Amino acid sequence: MSFFKNITILLTLISLFSCAPTTIEKKKSIEKVPEKVEEVEIVEEEEKEVEIEKVETIKKPSKPEDKIIDFNKIDKIIVLLSEDEILTSLFYDVFLEEIDKFPDITKIEFIYSINAIQNQISDTLIIGPTNSKDLFDLPNKLGENTFTISLSNDYSLMNKYADNEIIFVFSSPYQHVEILGDYINSSNSLGVLYKQNEYGLKLFEYFKDTYPLKYIKSSPFGDSAVDLELSVKLMGNLNTYDNIIIFDDTFSYKDLVGYLATEDGTYPLERTYLIDNFLEQRKNLENYYKPINRTFLQNIDLTTMDEPHREFFFRTSVKISLTIANQILKNNFLPSAIDLEDFGRLPLENMMISYPVIFD
Repeated sequence: MSFFKNITILLTLISLFSCAPTTIEKKKSIEKVPEKVEEVEIVEEEEKEVEIEKVETIKKPSKPEDKIIDFNKIDKIIVLLSEDEILTSLFYDVFLEEIDKFPDITKIEFIYSINAIQNQISDTLIIGPTNSKDLFDLPNKLGENTFTISLSNDYSLMNKYADNEIIFVFSSPYQHVEILGDYINSSNSLGVLYKQNEYGLKLFEYFKDTYPLKYIKSSPFGDSAVDLELSVKLMGNLNTYDNIIIFDDTFSYKDLVGYLATEDGTYPLERTYLIDNFLEQRKNLENYYKPINRTFLQNIDLTTMDEPHREFFFRTSVKISLTIANQILKNNFLPSAIDLEDFGRLPLENMMISYPVIFD
């Protein structure tokens, strides 16, 4: 009996010990699950905090403050041209014809690529560049005591320069926008149609900032008939606008004005203003488009001119540049105005040459 009793006790103990490990393992696995979840949540929160810190460190570029310019120390001139063969050729034509009139200009260095400038420029008068891209990149090349006479008319790049270190001598459409204010004084509602390119967008933004209380609605336009028609339709009832302003440095405006006609009638072209920066020859302008108000010169009859207007203004800007450079070297200060043949006296206003522009 004692033998069987011992066997029974032994079997009971074996059964108890064989079940115990399984129960312990289950309990351990259940307890570890919440710890893993908590660790994942903490990591995600830390990553979110890092991302927020990166966004806050971004800073917008600011316009440079006025520079200290000592014209007495400026002893050389650099002419920064571009790879444009037509403009380069025109510059040399004017330079060779006019340089003898400027005895104080004795030495000029010509540079044909902004990439050729390896070191920062100092104590230098710069004439050029002739395009917007080089004008955008030029500030990185400028050191102390420099002054730039820009042959580009992209006044929107003024925020890259200090107010006292650059002047724009080419006839600028930004100036035309300002002059337009004299013609729309009595207008309370203006509609704007602008070419869907860099020229149109930049001028539209400048116009909107210049006349915030008069501007009502705008629409960009492309080249296709569908784009042109849709752009005008998006303007709504055209009769609600005292004037319509068009920005276009191409010939698309000619197709655009055709869609200004509606079932109720054609929007009066004499109430339309076009800013095209003298793209089109006034001499060859079709009669249908003549009622549109566009930029002319007060003292020069563009309707008799055979030379392309843009070439004419580039030649003029070269003469103006040489005139200003000569006076700076001679008198050691920037003149407030210059006298130019055919144009008369041209003042320097808002860091631009003020041409006698009118709308007609």
